[in-house]
Amino acid sequence: MDDLNLSQESIYTKKTETGSPHFDPQLIKENQRLFGLSENKGYFLKRPFDLLLSLIAILILSPVFLVIALIIKKTSPGPVFYKQERLGVNEKPFVILKFRSMRSDSEETGPKFTKKNDLRITKIGKLIRKTSLDELPQLINILRGEMSLIGPRPYVGFELADVSKVDRQIRASVRPGISGLSQVSGRSQLSQEATISYDLMYAEKCSLKLDLSIMLKTIQRVLSCEGTN
Repeated sequence: MDDLNLSQESIYTKKTETGSPHFDPQLIKENQRLFGLSENKGYFLKRPFDLLLSLIAILILSPVFLVIALIIKKTSPGPVFYKQERLGVNEKPFVILKFRSMRSDSEETGPKFTKKNDLRITKIGKLIRKTSLDELPQLINILRGEMSLIGPRPYVGFELADVSKVDRQIRASVRPGISGLSQVSGRSQLSQEATISYDLMYAEKCSLKLDLSIMLKTIQRVLSCEGTN
């Protein structure tokens, strides 16, 4: 980590009065250090596979998109979508899309880690988080080329402050995914160290067979609502 000369307070975060980590997008833009890697991991059909399946999913689920958007708009003041800057391939920042599941004023002092029974979560938010429906807008991120169906978790900058340069290079060599090896191996119940380990394992062993296996496990976990917070 010293090689990057990054620290949680100086580059990726500031501290709020309560000591909670505060993500500052401007600090990311000014201090982002790309690794200069190409997306050289994975199989050659991964991107076409992502495009085809995400397009089919958007067409089939468009009525669900509409219903969720209308309910969010009717039951909670604020925008339908939650937008946040995350790190993608080569740690290039991109804006991730989710259906908003919290009050619109919940991050006035900056993003905070979600807790069990978090009071900031709206009634519809509890449902779409439990069923993972809040993740559906990320299909748009896939069409833009910013994400994949399967890949490492798309982190906010400050969450990687204690991860080594080598590990960051490896996990940043593939697009982040809506689901991934860490998500089907424990999801929010995992420690950050365990999550990074699964991300590295995926980046090094990425294959069509592995992606299909993760997809099947993802469907099982979504249907059983396992590992959600």
